[in-house]
Amino acid sequence: MIKRSLLSASITLAALALVQQASAAPLLPIDARGLAMGGTGVASAKLAHAPQYNPALLSTANDEDDFAIIFPQFGIIAADEDEFIDTAQGLTEDDYKNFDESLIDHFTTITEDLADELDLLETQITNLDNLATADFKDLSTSEINAISAQTTSLEASLGDFTSGTADLKSTTFDLTSEFSNLSASGVRVNAGLNATIAIPSKSFGAAISFNNNVMASGRTIFSEEDQALINAYAEGVDEYSNLTQEYVSATNELIDSVAAFQNSPSNPAAAEAIVDLNQEAVDAKKAELDAYEKLVNGQAIISTDGSGGITVNEEPDLTSLAHVIAIAISELGITLSHSFDIAGHDIAIGITPKMQIIKTFNYVTLLENDEDIDEEALKETEQDFSDFNLDAGIAYQFGGSKQWQVGLVAKNLLSKEYEAESNVYGPDLEVQKTTISLDTQFRSGISHTTDWSVVAIDVDLMENDPVAFEAPTQYASIGAELDLFDLFQLRGGYRTNLSVDDASMVSAGLGFSPFGVHVDLAAMANPSDPEKELGVAMELGFYF
Repeated sequence: MIKRSLLSASITLAALALVQQASAAPLLPIDARGLAMGGTGVASAKLAHAPQYNPALLSTANDEDDFAIIFPQFGIIAADEDEFIDTAQGLTEDDYKNFDESLIDHFTTITEDLADELDLLETQITNLDNLATADFKDLSTSEINAISAQTTSLEASLGDFTSGTADLKSTTFDLTSEFSNLSASGVRVNAGLNATIAIPSKSFGAAISFNNNVMASGRTIFSEEDQALINAYAEGVDEYSNLTQEYVSATNELIDSVAAFQNSPSNPAAAEAIVDLNQEAVDAKKAELDAYEKLVNGQAIISTDGSGGITVNEEPDLTSLAHVIAIAISELGITLSHSFDIAGHDIAIGITPKMQIIKTFNYVTLLENDEDIDEEALKETEQDFSDFNLDAGIAYQFGGSKQWQVGLVAKNLLSKEYEAESNVYGPDLEVQKTTISLDTQFRSGISHTTDWSVVAIDVDLMENDPVAFEAPTQYASIGAELDLFDLFQLRGGYRTNLSVDDASMVSAGLGFSPFGVHVDLAAMANPSDPEKELGVAMELGFYF
């Protein structure tokens, strides 16, 4: 009865978000080394990664490091933490209960079957009505018997029909529950393309970096109106079958009273009065059937045409939405650092002033439109901003050979808000306005380094709010690197989100660094279910 657009658009949105969009990510650069080490780097990043993790690290690099270039550096992390895609695909691919078809296919099957049975009921009701064109008192015994046989046939069909409505109620409940679950979840991805040129120095470290990151959130919104609409099909079928049963019962009572009247009762006048009353009851029930209409939000779901004909609305107007909010940030930063002697301790301090070009996108469409949600549709909602921001960090090395290091960084010290206005959508030409915030983020880290190993721990110092629909984050990470002969690097790590359950990630990576050329690869995944979150990164660097 209902188009598949609610579901198909949900799956389309999920696929789009995983391919073309990214969602809001807190302080989580996507470099291959850091990703492989669980996302650590505030106290352990190499010099060319310092602008991304902690600008102060430019003044704590090894004395033999003179110059570094990274280009390209690319990474992508895709997450479906609420199993949005699996749920959506399961509605069309997984067998429902004991049936050899999916939930959405079973819903379609039983609604089509019930529509056919409604047509049969309509025919039998019409046949019964045609047999009773005259006053029942004037009908012959054979005509009464024919009417009785027709009511028996109608009751049998009604029994089959009623058994089908029970299945429809159960299936409708499961379907609306699954759609509600989809509405409460979404998908996200974080993608970035970066490049850096760095010159380390305790007295004056400097770097220039270019970062381009896309962050977005996408979800479907299953409206209460559509939930009521889908439920109305089962309710309407149930109401119509009850009316039909009442009509059949009234007809049977009329037949019984006619038989009593025709069998020479002791009080003919009273018997005739009972027949007349029952005749009026039958006529009233038939009038109710002919005028039946199931209305939801002004839409007729099941209705009759006044003469017994039944119409089922197979393509109602739906109000559920697909909503994508995105922000793309391009940054050009100049990192400066210096090591200060404070109370006899060398403490490095660094800053990265940066110019930002921000593009926001806010796209909304009705799911029933069956239109592709593509890059061009998002671009039509683009709004552009130019801004200035600042990162700052501090680092301190200690231990007999300076093998320990602690760091603290603040990203985007100047909190900003950007308004994203959606496209016009729906029959009422609505527009949604959303404020996207880029808040200051704080992270601390500690690391231990030897000639052949690095172990690091990073922790977000506060919970980071999402840009749009994704969950908040507060990451804690641990990572390690084993350096073999300054030629091969083996890396591993673990990261968890302290704000939500079952959001852990394990990571691994490889590095190959002959003659100052560094090629690094990394991958990370949720250990309980890789489809919940998965990321990869690669980069090419040159160290001199």
